[in-house]
Amino acid sequence: MGGERAPGTTTDVTGERMSVDGIDEPVSRELIDHCAGLPGVVVGASMVLRDRRGRLVVVDPGYKPGLDLPGGMAEAGESPHEAVGREVREELGLDLAVGRLLAVCTTSAATFGRVVLDFVFAGPTLTDEQVVVLAPADAEVDAVYVLTPDEALPRFPGRTRRRVSVALEAEASGACLYVVDGREYRPPKERVWHEDEPIPAGSPVGRAAGWLFDPDGRVLLVGDPDGGYALPGGGAEPEDVDALATLAREVAEEANAVLGKITHVGYLSDPDGGDVRSRSAARIAALGPLAPDPATGWSWSRVLVTPRRAAALLGGGYDARLPQALAAQRIAHERLGVPILDDDSRVDVPPEGVTFP
Repeated sequence: MGGERAPGTTTDVTGERMSVDGIDEPVSRELIDHCAGLPGVVVGASMVLRDRRGRLVVVDPGYKPGLDLPGGMAEAGESPHEAVGREVREELGLDLAVGRLLAVCTTSAATFGRVVLDFVFAGPTLTDEQVVVLAPADAEVDAVYVLTPDEALPRFPGRTRRRVSVALEAEASGACLYVVDGREYRPPKERVWHEDEPIPAGSPVGRAAGWLFDPDGRVLLVGDPDGGYALPGGGAEPEDVDALATLAREVAEEANAVLGKITHVGYLSDPDGGDVRSRSAARIAALGPLAPDPATGWSWSRVLVTPRRAAALLGGGYDARLPQALAAQRIAHERLGVPILDDDSRVDVPPEGVTFP
């Protein structure tokens, strides 16, 4: 047979044949040695496990402060999904199927001296029988808890909390997110602000958010567990008939807010021709008691600030946000009768909520 190879195989440097999906692709010793000498990264993997009530399974590692998801560091030659399956078996004594990838979280070398890649996977929903017998199966785990996201998130250390928050967002949205130092990575893109212009017919609205005003002229921001702020709003769902329906649903879920009169403020277009982002202004009729967002499981904090201060607190840069904030303030004043407030006041909304006259 000499050098003849079977279809769908190749010969490695030891003379063994390896399947490469029907493509002959020899790997030279030179390439192997080159890869072995490249700078390495630390790879970790964890799993989002829930019970039938939607609570999270979390562990208390004895060797570090705070709680964590089940998981740990990959061993030599181990892929991330293999590592998390092994770690769950070792920590919880459960042999579980590894679900889809929710997030890849990168921590820069400035933090640990090496780049760390954390792969967060979904896991199956545990049965009641599995939950009842949950207990540490590894000496490195002091305890296992089953907690709601609202109960668990404050007990995670900062970096872990950001990783878990992103994973829960990805779990709810069906996305797989890439995170750098705790924040979702998004390619820089300068969206164009169209003040008081109608959304062009046929343009898909990907997200809708609102500048929601209290009777004194402050706007509502929602705060995530890491101290970041956002306008209430979110992505469109198939059942939403238009951007205003998306806004009303999202503000009810995130802020338990009831809106009064609503008016269009403008939209942000994508220079590459993608979807648009709608912006509206509305009067707030009431803010109900703080409640978990069904998309993430955690409760957003709520704060009322002036539009200028909101522009400073929101991501994306003050200069980029300010024209939108001032447009919302002007249009809300002209069409909704909202007073213009230019002081630097801030009101934290109490957990029990508030009703406005």
